[in-house]
Amino acid sequence: MRLNKVFSAWNRERLGLTMIMASLAVIAVTVFLLFFYQQKNEEAHIRDQGTNLVRVLSRLPLEQLVPAPNQQSAFSVLKHSYTDTDFAYLAIVDTTGTPLTEISSPGVILPREPLPSDPTSWLGERQLALGSSGREIHEFHAPVFDRGRIAGHIRLGYFRPGIGLKTGQIPYFATFALFIFLLTPIFYFLVRREIRPLQRVNSQLDNLVEKAHLSRVEVAATGELCEFMNRFGQFIDSAQKRIQQLETDRSGLVTSTKLIDYKRTRIESVLHSLPDSVMVLDESGCISLLNTKLAALLGVRPEEVLGKKPLEWCKEQHIIEFLANYAGKSFRSFSSDSIEFSPADSPEKTIVVTPYPLFSPKNSSQLLGTLVLFRDITAEKIAKQGSAEFIAHVAHELKTPLNIISMYSETLQNESGRTEAFMVEAANVIHDESERVSMLINNILNITKIEMGSMGIERKRVKLRGLLEDAFEACARSGKNEDIEFKLDLPRELSSVAADKDLLRIAINNLLTNAIKYNHPGGTVELSAEETATSVLIHIRDNGVGITEEEQDRIFDKFYRSERDAIRAKSGHGLGLPLAREIILLHHGSLEVTSEPDEGAEFTIEIAKETDLLQQAV
Repeated sequence: MRLNKVFSAWNRERLGLTMIMASLAVIAVTVFLLFFYQQKNEEAHIRDQGTNLVRVLSRLPLEQLVPAPNQQSAFSVLKHSYTDTDFAYLAIVDTTGTPLTEISSPGVILPREPLPSDPTSWLGERQLALGSSGREIHEFHAPVFDRGRIAGHIRLGYFRPGIGLKTGQIPYFATFALFIFLLTPIFYFLVRREIRPLQRVNSQLDNLVEKAHLSRVEVAATGELCEFMNRFGQFIDSAQKRIQQLETDRSGLVTSTKLIDYKRTRIESVLHSLPDSVMVLDESGCISLLNTKLAALLGVRPEEVLGKKPLEWCKEQHIIEFLANYAGKSFRSFSSDSIEFSPADSPEKTIVVTPYPLFSPKNSSQLLGTLVLFRDITAEKIAKQGSAEFIAHVAHELKTPLNIISMYSETLQNESGRTEAFMVEAANVIHDESERVSMLINNILNITKIEMGSMGIERKRVKLRGLLEDAFEACARSGKNEDIEFKLDLPRELSSVAADKDLLRIAINNLLTNAIKYNHPGGTVELSAEETATSVLIHIRDNGVGITEEEQDRIFDKFYRSERDAIRAKSGHGLGLPLAREIILLHHGSLEVTSEPDEGAEFTIEIAKETDLLQQAV
């Protein structure tokens, strides 16, 4: 919170603070430049003064420069009259550098520095440093002659001037700094006076931003600011009109977008509700829409394929080549065709791909894309194949007994067929084959009715023991010539069931007939029953040719018969077991089989008791 207040105060007074800091910077730079020029001027003054002084002194005789005892020399005059604060020392030294006479400022010791030996460098200047304080000395030197020979040297040293403020300069610089510093508030108030209208504009703009609504900014101003504010007001009016127009356009766009989204959602809902798999390609051949059924059929996710061409994700090369023919097609070059393929991961399936052109509703000659329909026709092909197989089986099963009946009837019409023994044989054969045809037709009709849902069962209370005994005795009589042993093992008391007695008898009869037919000579057929708490179990066993594990999944298919020789040697049409299972399922029961090849088979029927059915109904 305190930091926010600091920032707010800085925003309000940043102009004044900036001007103060700028004025201080100007004062600092100006003072520095003044000190710098002052130092340079002092250095130039020292150089002129030192050079002239050593030249004058070097012309004086050595006796005047170094007087005898109790005599006053020129040095004494200089010592009492020299007031330059930069003066360091003045000395006469012999050729070995030993001082003959010297004067110096307090605390200054003459540096022991050798003088140049080269005569061309006897008159000159150099920079030295005091050993004790380290201050820099600007020294001027010149030779002193006595009777034409060099007797020594004059050494005149000055402290090198530095950058700083001297006591006498303080009022001057203070006046200068005050003058500049006083100009700052004057300029500040003048600027604040000029920008005060802009501050009011800024305040009004802040209010406009908070209200999120544009309006003309009214500020009293003069001069160029007045013209600027008028132009700014015109700009605000223009911007407000433009914003209103954009808001109107935006409302229309939002409505149009919602309508488009709604229509698109409806289209996608229709696509997802279709029973077939659907894909929509745009003009470039990229996928723009597809339903979930197609994604599941091809094993892809919608987000992985949308906006991509089939080449980028499809694994079926012939599908890629087929769909590539419809990318960028015009109406005139569009030719609808279809292909069939089996997916690599599901070779048992057959899928047909059919493209349909999508035309613009406003221009029927403009092609907008292609609707591609993927239909799984596996069931249709199986149905067609099953229908063909059904007709072939029925024709074969009807043809055999009819041929036998036709042969015996033709023989009866001849003289050779009028013997009593042949007539009896012919009558029995024709009767058996007629029964076989009748049973086949009845089985076909019953299965057809069950599959069409037109067969209703009339449930009645059935004494199961009596039904099983009658069915067993009838089959035992028909198979008495097959050299088979029949066993019946039923409890003394067996619960009643609610069932259609005629249909249940057909199912049990078909199972017993198969047990007799596919048994070995001298084999056994056994019918037994047992009860559980909720149901009755009926077992039909034989020790015949048996059923392999692979065949156990198919023996309940219509017209299916094993390819084993032991099975093919027996006549049959492959409808007995399917009909028996459909009848048991109509009674909400189950039919299961357990078998081993050449060890016989056991079929188990499970039907709910009558009391259990009543409890379920309640």
